[in-house]
Amino acid sequence: MINIPYFKQAIKSNIIFLAIFTIILCAFLTVISTVFTPTSMVGIESAVNGTFASNIITGTTFVEFLSNSFYALMAILFPMLYSIIVGNNLIAAKVDDGSMANYLSTPVSRRDIVISSALYLILSLLLMWIIASIVGITVANITQPDSLDVDTFLMLNVGVFLFHFAISSICFVASCIFNNSKHSLIIGGGIPLFFFIVNLLIKVSEDLEILKYITLTTLFNTSNILAGSDYIGDFIILAVIGIVLYVIGIEVFTKKCLPL
Repeated sequence: MINIPYFKQAIKSNIIFLAIFTIILCAFLTVISTVFTPTSMVGIESAVNGTFASNIITGTTFVEFLSNSFYALMAILFPMLYSIIVGNNLIAAKVDDGSMANYLSTPVSRRDIVISSALYLILSLLLMWIIASIVGITVANITQPDSLDVDTFLMLNVGVFLFHFAISSICFVASCIFNNSKHSLIIGGGIPLFFFIVNLLIKVSEDLEILKYITLTTLFNTSNILAGSDYIGDFIILAVIGIVLYVIGIEVFTKKCLPL
């Protein structure tokens, strides 16, 4: 079901994107770890008081500060952009530029191609967050000894990976459905970015909190993870969404007519 040569080709074609976005995440974690101290937080919160950032830059402990800053913005946006770009490149872009015809002219089947592509996207996101977790813990131990609640930090990373697993499934299924990159990006990229913008609007005004019911971002509830309760159900929902959409994408691409 998995074609190793094609999987290796997917790695080769997208490794630069994976490296860039992983480095960005690790860089933000490093900067935040270097900047944060309880004393500095008092000054920062005073400086941003009354601004949009006052709803984000908060927290009395290091992991709280991470949850309200890094996991509210950078950890959501950059892996999302990675999934949008790579999800489109794996299937729709190849159909659009005609290169998919070359792959299908070999003994490699459609199902092998699409399953290998899905596996690459999932495993690359998993690798991204494994590296980010290792870097986060290492840098925190150097710059903020004994300040990081490692168990909570790791659970935040499990949650954000599952969130991006679900987001990537949207990008992937759009790539499998559409033969045109433009349409794939509009749907596969538009929906996740809509979720991101809605989440920002909710942070700007509590009056817009009703919008939380139309975004998957709500299922990555950092407050519940910090409290250590009521997040397992959200994790399960994210996992189910991801699995269902990946399966749909695989089946659609396997059976649909292609302009080859």
